[in-house]
Amino acid sequence: MKFSLIVAAVFLILSCNSGNDKNNEIKNQVNADTILSASNSIDSNKTITNHTIIWTVINEDSGKEKLSRPENVKLNTFSSSHLIQLLNENFADIHLDLIKISHDTIYVKIPDSKKLTQGLGDSGAENYLASATYTLTELKNIKFVNFEMEAGDHAEPGVYSREDFKRLR
Repeated sequence: MKFSLIVAAVFLILSCNSGNDKNNEIKNQVNADTILSASNSIDSNKTITNHTIIWTVINEDSGKEKLSRPENVKLNTFSSSHLIQLLNENFADIHLDLIKISHDTIYVKIPDSKKLTQGLGDSGAENYLASATYTLTELKNIKFVNFEMEAGDHAEPGVYSREDFKRLR
């Protein structure tokens, strides 16, 4: 009888543990999947900055800055939202929001313009505005970009066109 009780107790303990092992396996798999998902999502959030898909300002050998057209890309086939997304990806410190498009003008807003207006200096701010203006005026029938932002030492709100950046041509 003692032997039967001992065998039954051992069997009961093993069956309880085997369920826990199965639960632990499931928990470990869920944790591994969560960790894998988290690490994948972290990796997917890392952006390779690719300035060649938008207009950019480059330094020439002479030290002079010049606007550079994106190669092998037809920006006029992109939507306004997609172009703004590309600008936001390439200039992570300056977030641009679409307000509206009216006639020949696209209206955009920079909610936190401190980096642009205070942190990049005169040429950095001008280079950003030029890049954004040239990129957004690739849209069909868009000739002007109206930037809404808080004014600062290096940039101010207003309507910009390609003509405003003759220095960079």
